[in-house]
Amino acid sequence: MISGYAPCTLSIKRMAPAILFMLLIAILLPALSAHAQENPKYNMGEESEYDMDFDIPEAEKDNPFEFWGQAEFRGISRFLNDSSAQYKQRFYNKDQENPAHELRAQIKPELSWKKNDFGAYFRPRIEAVWSQLSSGQSTSLDEPSELFFKEDKQWAAQVLTEEGFVSWHPSPAFTLEAGKKVMKWGKGYAWNPVSFISRPKDVNDPDRSREGYVLAYADSITSLEGPISTLALTPVVSMVSDNINKGLASGDSIIAGGKLYMLAYDTDIDLLFMTGENYDTRFGIDFATNISENFAIHGESSLRLGYDKKTIDSAGVVTDSSINAWSMLLGARYLTEYDTTFILEYYHNGEGYSPTEMRQYFTLIDDGYDQYVSTGSNELLKKSSGVSSNYNKSSCGQNYIYLRISQKEPFDILYLTPTLTTIANIGDGSFSLKPEISYMASSSLEIKPRMVIPIGPAKSEFGEKLNSVNAELRLTYFF
Repeated sequence: MISGYAPCTLSIKRMAPAILFMLLIAILLPALSAHAQENPKYNMGEESEYDMDFDIPEAEKDNPFEFWGQAEFRGISRFLNDSSAQYKQRFYNKDQENPAHELRAQIKPELSWKKNDFGAYFRPRIEAVWSQLSSGQSTSLDEPSELFFKEDKQWAAQVLTEEGFVSWHPSPAFTLEAGKKVMKWGKGYAWNPVSFISRPKDVNDPDRSREGYVLAYADSITSLEGPISTLALTPVVSMVSDNINKGLASGDSIIAGGKLYMLAYDTDIDLLFMTGENYDTRFGIDFATNISENFAIHGESSLRLGYDKKTIDSAGVVTDSSINAWSMLLGARYLTEYDTTFILEYYHNGEGYSPTEMRQYFTLIDDGYDQYVSTGSNELLKKSSGVSSNYNKSSCGQNYIYLRISQKEPFDILYLTPTLTTIANIGDGSFSLKPEISYMASSSLEIKPRMVIPIGPAKSEFGEKLNSVNAELRLTYFF
């Protein structure tokens, strides 16, 4: 028996009727359609989420297996800001090399199998890391975590399954899948406030693959005549215990929810919800549409009921408050005739901290450091560390602007794409710059140098980052 499973029994009984009802509707939904019709497209030529213009299936292949993947090597140099609050909090009693270098190697093989109406997909991640940071290890270019390293070890490795699931696809309009999967809910590029059952994106690398959650879902699609030309229902059920999906809820839980998609007046619209025991109920809506051939807009809005927000003042007093956190995102994407792509997004984080709350946190760290230097006591620093997972995480503020500008093959240099990204915290005036270049040296080898440079005044989010400059060289081999 899985540890922690028994307390979920009551939740299953309560939610079973709703889960069965959603699943029944998902199965019956295709029968409501008289015929399929073509869908408009979104994202400047890419297919919309549900395309009912089905192709005639190809003849079944002799080999049902497919194998591909990628191997990646990353070299990172971190020039640490030894006057920042995060540096004082982590290394007040340690000797830390500066700059600190890292080497990362990982491989992500992908295997799929398909036979008649059944299929399976598996993507593990095998990773080894060497780092000169004396504790903790960064999972992105600017955010430290304790994923790999404990104490003062420099080498670490892990093997995990990012995705692994089985599927049943009896018709183009119906899919049933179960296993570990990334649910890509939301229309935003850098943030997805309606992504209720997925791990957050790395805002510095939104396209990077993520680890999924163990769940089961159905996807049922139908076409209609009239202003609403497509409907799709996606019920989802998952569970949380000590061994499964830990961190998705605050305790053992059965989580159920779903998404209703519609294509109305050439606009993609999703209505989303998720609820469960030990899990804050969430509601959301998103949309995406083309204004013109090269100009598209998108947006998301979500409401999280009963969110437990922890704040700490400059004296180290922690306050817990229950709030209904409203978050929203508005964005646009524009492609010029010269193949320059602009992505602009505004994000309001209803769970984030105001500039005043952030200043109190950074003041506590500074006072704690001064206390340690003068008396040897780390009492205040320990209090700040107790909430560091909230205050030090990515996008911990309330209001942000994201701008990404990329140019395809400038000066007719084939396979070269330079990009400049900036993320600004509107509340405190701090921001980061991320220049990068992607070069496809061959059809299977990508070379990508990039940097992240946080800039801001004292006691601001980016002004108090651990790293003053991060430089990375990434080599990716596709096979």
